Amino acid sequence: MSTQDHPPLITLRGELVSLGPLHQGFIEPLTRWYNDPTTLLLGGDDLIPTTESRSAASWNKIIDEENEKRVFFGIYENAGMLPIGMCNIRDINTMHRTGEYGISIGDAEYRGKGRGTEATTLLLDYAFTVFGLENVWLDTLSVNIRAIRSYEKAGFKEIGRRRAAHRIGSNVYDIVLMDCIASEFYATRTSVIPNPF
Repeated sequence: MSTQDHPPLITLRGELVSLGPLHQGFIEPLTRWYNDPTTLLLGGDDLIPTTESRSAASWNKIIDEENEKRVFFGIYENAGMLPIGMCNIRDINTMHRTGEYGISIGDAEYRGKGRGTEATTLLLDYAFTVFGLENVWLDTLSVNIRAIRSYEKAGFKEIGRRRAAHRIGSNVYDIVLMDCIASEFYATRTSVIPNPF
């Protein structure tokens, strides 16, 4: 099923983007995005090419298998409801109420315009409200200043660095560790998760 065959299922709606469950229609754009060197490097991933069949095998596991330790969403640009990326909370630990955040805005034309920040804010709200998490963390490259600013706008704070821990060619970069806690997140905003009561 293509992402344009039917209107997408939407779980969370913001002003710029909406989040809905990943489905098989995302496999083609995900494969394209994860073969793009810039997208991979911005995400701190290694430049390892993937075929559509290998991509489908790995993403189908995420799409089809229920797993209480992770939640993945497709990111849609609201104006045309086109898929522009994906975000996730993974390694969810309900005992300690923690999880790790990840995001990729796959198409360059949608980067740097607030869409990633809004998707991050929506998913943090979901993680804190629906899963009851208290702490969500991430890591990103020190050279990815735009991402760091976006994470800070969404509520993350730098908590440390792994120095000289990532190499791209002859350049070596720190990995920046950031986290967001629920009490600080809600100190400046209210939840968009509907409460029917």
